This record gives sequence, structure tokens and C-alpha cells, in this order.
Amino acid sequence: MEKIILQCKYEGEQRANYNWGSLFHGFLMQALPAETADMLHESGLRPFSQYILPQTDQQLIWNIGVWEGNMAEQIMKSVGSCSRIELAQKGITLEVGGMQRIIQTETEHFSRFFMGDNPCRRYEIEFLTPCTHKKDGGYVLFPSPELIINSLSRRYSAYNENISLDDPAVMQEVTRYIRIVRYSLRSAVYYLESTKITGYTGSITLVVGGPEQLARLAGALLSFAEYSGLGIKTALGMGGVRIKQVL
Repeated sequence: MEKIILQCKYEGEQRANYNWGSLFHGFLMQALPAETADMLHESGLRPFSQYILPQTDQQLIWNIGVWEGNMAEQIMKSVGSCSRIELAQKGITLEVGGMQRIIQTETEHFSRFFMGDNPCRRYEIEFLTPCTHKKDGGYVLFPSPELIINSLSRRYSAYNENISLDDPAVMQEVTRYIRIVRYSLRSAVYYLESTKITGYTGSITLVVGGPEQLARLAGALLSFAEYSGLGIKTALGMGGVRIKQVL
């Protein structure tokens, strides 16, 4: 699992916003080898997420999360050496001022949660870019433990052969012990070409009850969201999150 974080700056009157995430996805697809880009276009679930965080003074941060080794290397080769990012649709050239690469093995990730004395039972999820889930043919305007856990277990299991998290009975049990105890959310619209998707940004606080081992598993899953994102269209800039343990 990796995070690749690029610090970018640009000139001009335009102000960056999270909707630029879809443009950065387009840049990434062009930067990757053609056969890899074709494979990703054909696959329904992608082993990476990415989103934009606007900063002050014409700067932004491009966050990419990857949880499949070969794809991580390809993305790193494609964007790691970039000094400029061209957004033709905006007529903007961004200068890459710095890059950070954070690598964590599966063993290291799970050890954080299964090797400690006591599991954390309270987490805050901050939705940095609009998030939503598809349910009953529409988009939901409020998260639920079931939607969150299902989104994470499905993404993790799709590209991981060593640790499987797609057992429906286990995931249902994890979900049963998670409660949303606090929220501060507002509706937010994400624009994708001619489509607009209404979701939410803000934050929620979750409490994890139940047996100790389930609480540990819940913590490992929730923290994986910083790599995978949450909900739909995470490769296009939606569902970027920050996870915080509340002690």
C-alpha cells in the first residue's frame, strides 16, 4: 500500500477546487503505459484512488493511494519524475514542487491494529472531497456503517490474494458493532463532464463495539480508506478521506 503526494503550484486567476480531480485522472491515464490505461478503462474496480486538495497561493496537493504492487510501481514511474502537469482543459501548467512517497506493507498495516494492547474503538472520518454511494439506483446523501465497510472490503479483496476481507458474514458482523455517534456533514456536488453527482463532505465519528478482534479488524479496514477512498468514483477524485483515531 502506498501514498504518493505531489505538491503543485500554478499561475493565473483560476482557483483550484476538488473538481479538478477528474482532470488529474485524465493526466494520469495519459502518463501511464497505453496497455495499462486500456486495462483500467475496461475494469470496473481500480486499485488506486486520487483526489485534489486546494491550498492557498495558487497551490494544491495531489494525493494518490495505491494498494496493488505492480500498479504502484507503474504510477510512480509515470508521475514520480514529472516536473510539470499539463491541464489542457484549463489551459494551466502546474509546476511540481515536491513529492512524498509513503510505503506500508500489508503486514505493517495489520500489525498496527492486531499487535497493540488495546484496540481503538473511536474513529473520525473526514470527507475531504464529495463522497456518496450508489444504493437502490440512486446516490445516498448520508453515510452508513454498512456502506462504508462494504466499500472498503470489496476494494481490498479485489486486488489482494494474501488476506481476504470479502466474507459477507464477517463483514456483516463488523458492521453490526459500528455506530455513527456524531456528524457534521453538508451536501456537495462533484462535476464529471456533463454529469453532476450530489454527495456530502464534512466529518463523522464512529464508535466500534463488540469483541476485541472485530474492533481490531474494523480499525484496519477503516484506516485502509486513506488509500482506497470511500464510495464511488474514487479514481476520478471523489471520496478522498482522512482517518483519525480518537483516543
